[in-house]
Amino acid sequence: MKINLLCGDRHLPKHLLEDKSEEEWGGIDRGALILIEHEIEPIFSLGDFDSVTDEERSELKTKLDINPVKAEKADTDLGLGVKEAVECGFDEIDIYGATGGRLDHFLGAVQLLQVPEYVEAGIVIRIIDTNNEISYLEKGEYHMTYDKHMPYVSFVPQRPNTVISLTGFKYPLQNQTLHQGSTLTISNEIAAYRGTIEVESGGILAIRSRDAQHSL
Repeated sequence: MKINLLCGDRHLPKHLLEDKSEEEWGGIDRGALILIEHEIEPIFSLGDFDSVTDEERSELKTKLDINPVKAEKADTDLGLGVKEAVECGFDEIDIYGATGGRLDHFLGAVQLLQVPEYVEAGIVIRIIDTNNEISYLEKGEYHMTYDKHMPYVSFVPQRPNTVISLTGFKYPLQNQTLHQGSTLTISNEIAAYRGTIEVESGGILAIRSRDAQHSL
C-alpha cells in the first residue's frame, strides 16, 4: 500500500495535491494544514505543530484529531510520520515538502531512507520535489525507465566499499567499487529505454533529477 506524506509547501511538483487528491495522505506538522486547505483529509496528522500559528492550530483541532507531540523529543516529526505509516501497513511512502529548508532537517529525512528495519522489511521510501527524486538501494538488481522530465541519474555511496554495475546508461560500469566521498557516479543518464543498476555490495542513494529551468 502507498501513502504520501506532506511536510510543507516548499518545492512541490506542480498540481501535486490536485493530481493526487484521491490518494492516501499523512500530514506532518504544517503539512496537515495544507492538506485540509486543499480539502484532503489525511489518515493521520503528526508533529509538534510549531510551524503553525495559534489560529491555524485551532483550525486544525476543529477539523482533525491532532495531539501535538512535545518539541523536545527523540525523533523528528517526519521520523514519527514514517513510523506511523509503516505501523499502518504502508510499504511505499512518498515524502513531499522535505527539501528547500533547513539542511539538518533534509539530511534527517535522507537518513530515514536507510533505517535498517524499513530496508529489511522492503519498505520503499522516496523524497520527491520539483526537480529531484531520492531513494535508497541496497544489495540487489533494479531497473530504471527513462524519463525525459528527470533525465539525470546520480548514485551516492552510503557504505564503505560499495560495488555497483550499470548497464543501459550513458556511462556504464562493471563491478565498480565506490568509496564514500566518491563523485564518480554523479550526473549519469539512461542511454535508451531502461537502465539496470546492480548493487553487488553496500548501498547507494539513487537520485533522479533535472535542471531547475526545465521544471514543469
